[in-house]
Amino acid sequence: MVQGDGDRKEDKDRLSDLPDFVLLHIMKFMSTKHAVQTCVLSSRWKELWKCLSNLALNSSDFTNLVHFSKFVYRVLSSRDGSISLHSLDLRRKGCIEHELLDWIMGYAVSHDLERLTIEVNLNVKLGFKLHPCIFSCNSLTFLKLSIWAVPWMTELPNSLQLPALKSLHLEHATFTASDNDCAEPFSACRKLNTLVLDRCNLHRDAKFLCISNPNLLNLTIGSTIQEVTYRIVISTPNLRCLTVMRDPIHQLTTCNLSFLEQVNIDVEAFFHPQIEKSHLALISLLKELADYVKIMILSSSTLKILNVLSTPDSTITQIPCFVQLKSLKLKMKSSSNISDEEVSRIGEYLLQKSPVAKVDILKC
Repeated sequence: MVQGDGDRKEDKDRLSDLPDFVLLHIMKFMSTKHAVQTCVLSSRWKELWKCLSNLALNSSDFTNLVHFSKFVYRVLSSRDGSISLHSLDLRRKGCIEHELLDWIMGYAVSHDLERLTIEVNLNVKLGFKLHPCIFSCNSLTFLKLSIWAVPWMTELPNSLQLPALKSLHLEHATFTASDNDCAEPFSACRKLNTLVLDRCNLHRDAKFLCISNPNLLNLTIGSTIQEVTYRIVISTPNLRCLTVMRDPIHQLTTCNLSFLEQVNIDVEAFFHPQIEKSHLALISLLKELADYVKIMILSSSTLKILNVLSTPDSTITQIPCFVQLKSLKLKMKSSSNISDEEVSRIGEYLLQKSPVAKVDILKC
């Protein structure tokens, strides 16, 4: 059956007849570039994008940095300033100017931003610091910063003053010590429940990173690129889940983790001379957590280290007693080249002083 002109007109206008809040919800799932491009559809759409409260700015949508920077300036300058920002996601493969990044942060904070993700590279002078307003924003509930600044990593203030922050992800960050050679940046974030640290360093002769927070529930600690390792002191009485990944050469010290339920260890040993240090650090980590952990999950790369340690020729034989361990889960990849017999031996090696725990081998 052939459609009449009236039917075609009705189909054409059906989307545009939806309320603004419905259209804006649909545009929320687009990149900001595509959302702005809807302005050419009709007069109905011309100004609608200016009311967006979720912005996704990705340089992969543009041919070069100049076009990307101009677009960012245009969007933020033309947007309806009376509308608060809910989320801003900025991703740039390659370097951007730090002036642009500072301007974006200043705009975001002044519009009550709740969620901020920034993944960029910066080509800046030594000692570059981010705009301080982002570290004292009252509205932020989620913050992810992955900023590689050449030739130096991004330096953070001594203390983060973010009263509403619930989730914090930091990569390539440098922490500074206030006194006593100890950096303690998170204690003022009273609502923080999730913290992820990866490739983070200490600055100016600091020797300790203290993770002190009464409400933290989930903590992930990654590797460092510092040649000299530093000690991490975990003082989080309500911590439920701890994940340690990549290089285990950090020295961990814990204080009262009585609520700790689960530990995930996904580390790997590097080539000599670091490999022996990785072995010792892994055993040290297990000893530090032995009094608290109830569920322990070990990755294939972690099992490779333990496979070496559990052999009769190993000089490292002091395995801790996991006094509260109920479940040990060993994750096996087909590419790990560890036999079932070796996995069984690793399980027996770990639980030689903890016979009540259940062992599960998970193949993935």
